[in-house]
Amino acid sequence: MARGVPDEIDPPRKNYGFKERDFQRDNRPASGSQPPISAQDLAQQAGPVTRSVPVPSNAPAPGDPNDVFAVLQQNRAVEHDSGGDEVEIRKIKYRRSRDYWLLLIGGNLVLAGVGLLLGGMSLIFALGGIIIYSCGLTWVMWQVMGKY
Repeated sequence: MARGVPDEIDPPRKNYGFKERDFQRDNRPASGSQPPISAQDLAQQAGPVTRSVPVPSNAPAPGDPNDVFAVLQQNRAVEHDSGGDEVEIRKIKYRRSRDYWLLLIGGNLVLAGVGLLLGGMSLIFALGGIIIYSCGLTWVMWQVMGKY
């Protein structure tokens, strides 16, 4: 018998936002003729509380300015209107192959020229230098700079 597959594949969406804060007066006015204002008086001056019970469901309240998903959708709409979401694919021109051939031919010409100028046994050393230089340059271009 196969294992049971849960009915709901995706978990319910989380709603993020700022929670409501209760403020109380910490600093009392200096002793004077006026009595300190109580928190109840300040609450009456502020007016009625907009929401006293937390929302029972996962759905955000309509028009909630602290709904993160709504703010992200607004940002996405502004980005779409300004054209910031359009991606331009450009072909990048690499000069690695040209650089490889210039270095290979130039370096080998220098080594061969030195070998021909000095002549004799130096010609064999120049041939060895050409081989080592060519192999080393090819390895560096292949490994470090990517396939040319």
